[in-house]
Amino acid sequence: MNKPSILLEIPRLASWCDWAGSDPLPIAPGERSCVLWLRAGSGHACSVHNRIEINAGACLFVPPEVEVTLRPVADLPIRAVAYFVSGLQVQGKRRGMLANSSVPFLIPPAPDQHKVDRIMEDILHEIRHPQLGSSEVVSSLLQALLIHFLRELRDEEALTQPSSDVPSDPQSEPSGEDETTVGLAHHVRVYIEKNFHLELSLSDLAQIVFVSPYHLAHIFKEEVGMSPIQYLIKCRIDEAKRMLVETGYSVREIASRVGYPNANYFNLLFSKMTGDSPGKYRKRK
Repeated sequence: MNKPSILLEIPRLASWCDWAGSDPLPIAPGERSCVLWLRAGSGHACSVHNRIEINAGACLFVPPEVEVTLRPVADLPIRAVAYFVSGLQVQGKRRGMLANSSVPFLIPPAPDQHKVDRIMEDILHEIRHPQLGSSEVVSSLLQALLIHFLRELRDEEALTQPSSDVPSDPQSEPSGEDETTVGLAHHVRVYIEKNFHLELSLSDLAQIVFVSPYHLAHIFKEEVGMSPIQYLIKCRIDEAKRMLVETGYSVREIASRVGYPNANYFNLLFSKMTGDSPGKYRKRK
């Protein structure tokens, strides 16, 4: 019990929202963090940064000052609860943050997910049926919930790290700076691959990893062989090729789905990248 506290302040429930229906659920930006719990249904949590598929039982963490809209799949009804939390200060993290990422993210599912569901239900019961000391009870439950999330994030991070038990060649081991550079470029690369359909600028991508656009462009090209925006275009064109061959979508619809609302611009770019117009590419394949 000698470990330092991970939560430096007592989190408080600033407000909450219980949502049911087939309309989108908007989460407005503000100074507080948000834990979104999807109780039933499925949907997509959409922000300017990313688009995340979310299913029943999942929890989404939304950092402060980030706007998110939960859109039900096929306009089918959903049930969701949003808990807005103030006073979140994790040791070593920026205020209001659970992780270093400034974009919304799903909390990794836990083997004991029923415990999370129980905490969520207990919070909901306390705020629906307030009694003497309910405010303190809710804060205590929030602490337990956030610590549970932090443990899951830590465990997931540990699984993605190379094992320290595996011997390595000291001469081939990269320096700390090299590891950081490789990891940063990899993070942005994966982000682009998952979110190429969004409107992304170099500044947007740099903000995700907390570096300047110039620095990101330099290290990304060094690691990947092309600039972040060139890689974004490549991902879009590769997906367009796949859709031209495997789906019956029109060229205009494909253009929109891969991130180009202007079909004429998409046609010009596709022709430049492949040597064929989208229509000719589809016929040849």
